[in-house]
Amino acid sequence: MTIPTVYRRDILGLVLLISIVLSTLYILLDVLALFAYLNHEKEIASTFFHQSFYFLVFFIPPYFITKYIKQMDVITPQMLTE
Repeated sequence: MTIPTVYRRDILGLVLLISIVLSTLYILLDVLALFAYLNHEKEIASTFFHQSFYFLVFFIPPYFITKYIKQMDVITPQMLTE
């Protein structure tokens, strides 16, 4: 495995982690919007929903990134010693 491949794998891992965190933020904002709507705070609920709408795009990349990372040819240090 070459050095650029190692960097690519690490960068994709970081992008995967960031995407998962932002997807979780999307879910959290939607849950808060639901609670605000149930408490008859429609203005706050619409604000939470509109803010969370932009985080929806972060649900798509983790699937493809994990598929690509699993497909990469990775050699660990344990494999080198065996």
